[in-house]
Amino acid sequence: MKKVYTADSPAIAWHFRNVLEQHGIASLVKNDLLYSVGGEVPIHECLPEVWVQEGLNAKYAESIIQSIENNESTKNDMWLCQRCGESNFESFDICWRCNA
Repeated sequence: MKKVYTADSPAIAWHFRNVLEQHGIASLVKNDLLYSVGGEVPIHECLPEVWVQEGLNAKYAESIIQSIENNESTKNDMWLCQRCGESNFESFDICWRCNA
């Protein structure tokens, strides 16, 4: 197994795990229950971590996480309404402005 991400909170670690699972990469979160003992135990040993199988999955997982952190996945995810010309997020099926 290879660690591909260390998160600031359990929620972020689980978010990245879920994103990797959606891309077909089996992953697991470690230390998500140790987060609350930070201070008693050195904090760098308590931070939640995302782990995957070594090899191509690890490289692919790291590239997915890197693109999310760089916000690359949302830069060009827009479309223009042909009726009113409004810019819409790719996740919208209809224009938010004119409902076309």
